[in-house]
Amino acid sequence: MLKFRLFQIPVDIRPSFLIIAAIIGFRPGTNISQILAWIGLVFVSILIHELGHALTARAFGSQVSIELNAIGGLTSWTVPAEEYGPGRRALVAAAGSALGVFFGGVVWVIAYFTGPFTGMTEFVVRNLIFVNVFWGLLNWLPIRPLDGGHLLQSLLEKIAPNRGDRIANVIFFATAAAAFGLSLWTRQFFITVLAAWLLVGELSRGRVRIQRAPTPQMSFDDPPSEVGSDVESDPTDS
Repeated sequence: MLKFRLFQIPVDIRPSFLIIAAIIGFRPGTNISQILAWIGLVFVSILIHELGHALTARAFGSQVSIELNAIGGLTSWTVPAEEYGPGRRALVAAAGSALGVFFGGVVWVIAYFTGPFTGMTEFVVRNLIFVNVFWGLLNWLPIRPLDGGHLLQSLLEKIAPNRGDRIANVIFFATAAAAFGLSLWTRQFFITVLAAWLLVGELSRGRVRIQRAPTPQMSFDDPPSEVGSDVESDPTDS
């Protein structure tokens, strides 16, 4: 595992991150140079995204760390989430994609005034814009555990504290199902697998165990051995 510090923030990179990035970047006809370039630009883009979370959380007094792994990126902070309040949690959740979209926009502006490009440069610039802008906006969708899911939960905690979890569960299930159907229709294999995983998670969380009432049972006591057996007999009676 590769470790370094960026802006005094510990960053860990697991080998699974590089493997998954390479799998996503593989397309028929791509060469090794393009795959390596893809891994590099995905690394930069996701690191920028996580820096958005980390720097915002640190501004609120947390000690933070970043990990890049098979499912993307993860920013951890020391202050419990419940101590932040919904407003600050929403800002931390939104900051990652906001910084990524901003970076993608800067790349687009530079490319607009300095392009057009060809070859490897065109490949890198085009995908830098795509990954930062498209993936960043995608991350704002109200799907758990994406940033949009945290944003939705923070909003519902404010406006509907008593019913927030129930409303969020319905929305998360609907958006995960829609993402699965759309990715399946567009033949996006990796996104289909990811959406299916999210959908199964929502089904597991939302499973309602119905406890059936016991079936009424009719029971009968055994009849007495003889009528009037509970009356003592008189031995003198003939």
